[in-house]
Amino acid sequence: MTEAPSPLITAGREVVTTAAGRGLQARLLGGVGIWLRGTDEARQALGRDYADLDLVAHAKESRKLRSLLESVGFEPNTLFNSMHGDRRLLYYSRSPEYHIDVFLDVFEMSHKLDLGARLESEELTLPGAELLLTKLQVAQLNRKDATDIALLLLSHDLGGSDGAGLVNVSVIARICADDWGLFTTASDNLEIVEKMLPDFDLPAPGREMIQSRIRVLASALREHPKSTRWKLRNRIGRRVKWYEVPEEVVR
Repeated sequence: MTEAPSPLITAGREVVTTAAGRGLQARLLGGVGIWLRGTDEARQALGRDYADLDLVAHAKESRKLRSLLESVGFEPNTLFNSMHGDRRLLYYSRSPEYHIDVFLDVFEMSHKLDLGARLESEELTLPGAELLLTKLQVAQLNRKDATDIALLLLSHDLGGSDGAGLVNVSVIARICADDWGLFTTASDNLEIVEKMLPDFDLPAPGREMIQSRIRVLASALREHPKSTRWKLRNRIGRRVKWYEVPEEVVR
């Protein structure tokens, strides 16, 4: 498998570092963010081609972040930003050609996640828990997203705290325990990734490690006490669609 292209890795680091130098908080997510947190073993086995960068920043810093991105040469999608700029921004790089998708505190795709509350928990990327949730929330999981989930799980121990090489399972379980739809999609996706493990070019110990962590996480999701809101939505179940189908962003 391929490693992440160095221009995108370099660009992602530079954007976060430049923002920090101007007193702005921005963190990477998406495939590049996951790759940056990966072990060498996981990167070599599960790295893929990455076409864009994904960032999270605070909505209150949106204007300053726009100025920063434009000052270092990124081109705004003016129409998209005027329509969605309170929660999301889109910018383009000229060389090499890629786009930057900026989420402002809130991540809204198949499900809605509050990423602003713990944005500063770690440097460079979102915490492992939120990174994993942004992939587990994908209602129509494709191989790309499944590969990212596998890379993250192979590279991270599961526990009750944040930090390098760690996924805070208690955070994931707590968030899913208040949102039946997110719980359902995340649980489904853990099953899907487990079934896909034989298709990944991994030695047996790597597959077994991912499988073990999937089962620990799935158990934590099931066992965490559920909110009243979760229980009420559970009565309806799958009879009513529980996720959104996000629009594809085109240039």
